[in-house]
Amino acid sequence: MFSQLVLFDRIDSRRHLLPLVATRPVGNLRVGIHTLEDKWRVILNCSVSHWTIDSLMEKFPLEITAPAEVLVLSANILPNADLIDALLDLKIGESLLDQNDEWIATYVQEFTQFVDLRGSRGSVVSFDKKLERLLYPEDVFIFNANQIVFDLEYIRISEKFETEGGWNQIVGDQLYIEKGADVQHAYLDSSSGPIYIAAGVVVESNVTIKGPVAICRNSRVKSGARIYPNVTIGDNSTVGGEINNSVIWGNSAKGHEGYLGCAVIGEGCNLGAGTTNSNLKNDWKSVKMYDYVRDDLRDTALLKCGVVIGDQSMLGIQSKINTGTVIGVGVQVAVSKFIPKFVPDFLWLTDTQIAAYRFEEFDMMLERKAAVKHEHITSVDKKCYRQVFDDTWELRNRIINTKNK
Repeated sequence: MFSQLVLFDRIDSRRHLLPLVATRPVGNLRVGIHTLEDKWRVILNCSVSHWTIDSLMEKFPLEITAPAEVLVLSANILPNADLIDALLDLKIGESLLDQNDEWIATYVQEFTQFVDLRGSRGSVVSFDKKLERLLYPEDVFIFNANQIVFDLEYIRISEKFETEGGWNQIVGDQLYIEKGADVQHAYLDSSSGPIYIAAGVVVESNVTIKGPVAICRNSRVKSGARIYPNVTIGDNSTVGGEINNSVIWGNSAKGHEGYLGCAVIGEGCNLGAGTTNSNLKNDWKSVKMYDYVRDDLRDTALLKCGVVIGDQSMLGIQSKINTGTVIGVGVQVAVSKFIPKFVPDFLWLTDTQIAAYRFEEFDMMLERKAAVKHEHITSVDKKCYRQVFDDTWELRNRIINTKNK
């Protein structure tokens, strides 16, 4: 068994996953119940750290205890049973490659050996089974349902679930409620997939949940909410209205009526009352979505694809989101018309103006929000946001100048 795992984050597909990874390594994305790093920590029972981009290294440091054997794994790989077996079978100096000759992992005596081997594969082992990688933001909700099921195979070993109290309407036998959750007078249908409700969760009356669904720690599902299959609500979030095929990283709020579908929402976001997104084009063509690498629209080849929102973005009440919209980090939007298909990071957008969000104002907003919600915002967090602000300056100004002409 490995003692240390390094999630290699400097991968070619990283920038395609923006804005979701502007503030975190790929291995910190949530797919299923857990973030990728947490999955691997449980699966391999070892320490996990990230070899990420320079601007994130202080917040997500590379922590290697030397000398020690290290497994280095591509950060965008999603675990499955066959892959785990293949990784555990690796010998020192061997690299695992997929059917397309794409690198998956390397097992080394010391981490410096991997650094030296970059560009060289050493001894190669082929993996010809099913493999899922996160290449684009929509992959988070595409693979989410399978990962909920996968995660529960491991959680059931280590977590303690309680017997449902008898005051809910239950369909199916795949209901997993942790001790400390408060679930009363809800309709819980796990006939098509499991429902996982973590400790500290409050599910209010008249809520409908149809699995596979994961409601993570200390989140609140407000009365009357309808949560359809393939949804993960990350830790410390509040949700209401309709949600389908969506992943919320955590510490975010969609607390009122409105529809969220085929969507990925970052950390610290707020969707105002009545906010609704489209996920299907009227002409039934595949959905195109902005890609930071192309600086243009990319065809997702999906019939249904809703919205991707980066961390700490706020949408006003009754926000209308078109099919295939991308909203960056630290955005403030309050418009009566449809939100543009792409809103760059740190943009302030209203019916009367389009301007750069002054970083000092963003900083003060974080402080006020943290005080109210009892969150802890560190100087390192602020440095990460400042880096995103600086990195996206040219893109933001180009959009502003184009709109204001």
